[in-house]
Formats: sequence, C-alpha cells, structure tokens
Amino acid sequence: MAKEKEKEVKKTKEMAEEKMKKKVKEDKNPLGAEKKKAEETKEPKDTAKEEVKEKVQDQSQARPVKLTFHSYIIMLGAIAWQFLGKIPNPQTGNIQKNLMQVKEIIDLLEILEEKTRGNLSKEEDNILKSTLSNLRLNYVEELKK
Repeated sequence: MAKEKEKEVKKTKEMAEEKMKKKVKEDKNPLGAEKKKAEETKEPKDTAKEEVKEKVQDQSQARPVKLTFHSYIIMLGAIAWQFLGKIPNPQTGNIQKNLMQVKEIIDLLEILEEKTRGNLSKEEDNILKSTLSNLRLNYVEELKK
C-alpha cells in the first residue's frame, strides 16, 4: 500500500512538473498562449490580424521617448514642415498643406521664445531661433505662391 502511495505521489509530481514546464514556455512566449488558445478553439488563422496584433504589442512595449525642450522644438518644426507641404505626412505618405496651422505653430514658437528668454542653454536658444527663422522664411514664401 505504501508503494502504491509513493507511485501516486511520484506521478502527481511528474504531472505538476510537466504543467510548470508548459507554463514557463508560455510565459517566455506571450503569443504562445494565444496560439494555443486559437488551436484549441480551431479558429481559422488570420495572418493579417496576427501581424497587426504583433506590431501593436511591439509598439506598446517600446520605451517612451524622453521629451526634452530640444526634441519638442524639433517635433513642432517637423509638423510645421508637413503643413508647409515640404515633407509628406509620415503616417499617410501624403503632402498636406495648411498654412493656417503653420502660422499657429510659428506663433506658439514665438511665445515659447518670449517666455523662455534668458532661461535656455545656448544650444536650446540656437535651435529655437533657427527653427523659427526657417519656418518664417518658408511660410512667407508659401504665402506668395
């Protein structure tokens, strides 16, 4: 009787270890659980949907960009260049021209220049001034067209 109990305990341990190994494998591969679930329910595989899910997961797990004054000015400048029609929108690939938006960005940068006067590093001041002057020149050029 003791031998039967030992065999039963040993079998239970082996089953538990096997379950743990499977669990560890699934934890290492987060898509493994989803794939297993899809196979169990016999859902047809939609590769396009799976690719989109993977891309969204990759983007959501990406580190957030550290926003600095310098990167903020560059970002605003890039948006203004898109609205000037000088560069395409990276999401759509289309050229969008909206001079009213450009004027608003220039106004915003001018406010930033005024409110931060004397509080910026030389590099930050230079990037703000050069971005503003380039946008102003190109804005006036586009108004003349």
